[in-house]
Amino acid sequence: MKKNNLMLLSIFVSLLTMLSSCSKSSDGGGGGGGGIDAIPKISIADVSLPEGNSGTTAFSFMVTLDKTSTTTVSITCATADGAAKAGEDYTATSQTISFAPGEKEKTFVVNVNGDELKEGNEDFKVNLSSPVGCLISRGQAVGTIMNEDTKIVFNNTGYDAPTSYPGYTLVWSDEFNGAAVNTSDWTFENGDGCPGNCGWGNNELEFYQPANTTFQDGKMIIEARAENVGGKNYTSTKIVSRDKKKFKFGRIDFRALLPKSQGMWPAFWMMPNNSVYGGWPKSGELDIMEMIGKQPSTTYGTLHFGPGPGSTQLGGNKSLASGTFNDQFHVFSIEWKQDEITWLLDGVPFSTHTKAEFGSATYPFNEEFFFIINFAVGGNWPGNPDGTSIVPSWMIVDYVRVYQQ
Repeated sequence: MKKNNLMLLSIFVSLLTMLSSCSKSSDGGGGGGGGIDAIPKISIADVSLPEGNSGTTAFSFMVTLDKTSTTTVSITCATADGAAKAGEDYTATSQTISFAPGEKEKTFVVNVNGDELKEGNEDFKVNLSSPVGCLISRGQAVGTIMNEDTKIVFNNTGYDAPTSYPGYTLVWSDEFNGAAVNTSDWTFENGDGCPGNCGWGNNELEFYQPANTTFQDGKMIIEARAENVGGKNYTSTKIVSRDKKKFKFGRIDFRALLPKSQGMWPAFWMMPNNSVYGGWPKSGELDIMEMIGKQPSTTYGTLHFGPGPGSTQLGGNKSLASGTFNDQFHVFSIEWKQDEITWLLDGVPFSTHTKAEFGSATYPFNEEFFFIINFAVGGNWPGNPDGTSIVPSWMIVDYVRVYQQ
């Protein structure tokens, strides 16, 4: 009996010893043996600052240990491109940062290049790697370059139309040399087309508002922005000359520099001032210039007509031999005569349609039409913006001129 008790006591003491040993090895605090909880964790914080108009702006990223260490700790910080690109928007930087015993905070500095170009906010990344004496808790920070510039950078290169044509007289023009839209000639058409024509009949994503139009260097600039207004994710501008400037026949020139990238849809077109044949498309639609961003080198000219509800279309298109319509200015024109319309790009005809092609269908293009200038975003034809889209983007208009015989 005593022998059995001694054996039980021996087993009990052995179990206590094992439990004590496990406790010391797992809590990280016994005799300086250390454990995972004793190793400091390191993180890096995001930075968001204005870009600046010139020189460089220092983006200082805070790199922090959650506790001090009795030994030296080090980490490597390195930049990586986001929307912002190294060498253009910021200086690529890689550096190993060391923390002396007792230190908890260090900074990693990235120089951002300032300019006067209005563009969207851009970002780059800072990644942590190769930790020594620490564990990475938050290993990536985002540097957001906030753009505060107001000037759009462009030049006036490209084709410019003559200011007169034999047999024609200039009867009206808007050179857009002022500081605002001339409301004697134009009306802002705002909103998203709702109710009744939501998305303007094309499932477009923009909300039109006057605030997206500015004037600079004798040009009207319509800006498409990514912002939530009226339940839409984008804003832009649309102006119309309905009941103010309406025309029948003539040579019409429109000089502009167009945006590019997926989902962008600038247009210069005409609608009947008096729908004498009924609602769209019976009374016609005359598209002088349309371009979709995924085809930045091609302009379209189109006639819409027919009994409805959809339209019958006649038209043509012209592509540049090289480059895009975003590289420099071009002039988009029509020669509009009785029973005939010809489209031209930089003074060269590329498509003609006549009344004879309509057969028994009503030809509605011998009536008065008004102008529309707009910059749509998304929709059935161009498709919606994606990760490659450039926002904000600009449609820059130099002039509209109307000559008649």
